[in-house]
Amino acid sequence: MKKYFVPGLLVGCMLLVTFWLIAGKLSSKPFKAFDLTATDFSGFTPTVAGMTVQVLPITVRDQAEPNVVSYYARCEGSPVGLILRLVHGYNMPMCMKIKEFQVEPIERVKSQDALPIQVWRVISLTGDTSIWITTMIRSGDFATTPVDICSMAFPRVDIPDDPNWIPQGLSLADFKHPIQTLKVFFRARWNASRTDSLTFLRLRQPAWASEELLTYVSRSASFAVTRENEALVIRDVLAGHAAMLKELQRWRTVPQKETRLP
Repeated sequence: MKKYFVPGLLVGCMLLVTFWLIAGKLSSKPFKAFDLTATDFSGFTPTVAGMTVQVLPITVRDQAEPNVVSYYARCEGSPVGLILRLVHGYNMPMCMKIKEFQVEPIERVKSQDALPIQVWRVISLTGDTSIWITTMIRSGDFATTPVDICSMAFPRVDIPDDPNWIPQGLSLADFKHPIQTLKVFFRARWNASRTDSLTFLRLRQPAWASEELLTYVSRSASFAVTRENEALVIRDVLAGHAAMLKELQRWRTVPQKETRLP
């Protein structure tokens, strides 16, 4: 029995490596383009009572990019501008943190019509503050959901130990601190895998934005947010957020002749 152990072990290792190579090859296929795109909104001209709304252009370099449509709006009598976007479901707070913004949840803010919302204070490297409000909606009918935006897979990664670190292979300098080098290397691989074990092993593609859910996000613009006026800004952003969502839902439920709906 012992004489078959080593050959059996070698054959097992060979089969494991073969499986790994085949699975890795199959998982490296390109990302599938999203069904819902800006083209579907070509016949949509939003008209919201008490708001002026302007379509913002979105440059799509890749059909797998998550952005769908974007608008600039302003409520009558409010100095706060709004940028409203529909994005294929993604983790906005983590995405902004990776871009080195400071993101702070603002608790105990409720919508008067029980709209499920999450409110965020986003601070740039230059100290500029803006208010962001997010709601997860279904892509089919734009119905709201109670889904936590932080549960979305893309880009659900931890902040790298060193954001400027670029893997360039092993060098003699790396052997001076081998444990630290391996830690940084595997940490970067884990981040790139979206903290998914199968992706880390290259047996699955990194998670992309959701096709079933959309991230509906509104943020303040063209206005300096301070702690003194923050409550008023939240009120105005929330009003525009809710009003535009109702218009989007109304349009989504009307049969479209000039647009293709999934």
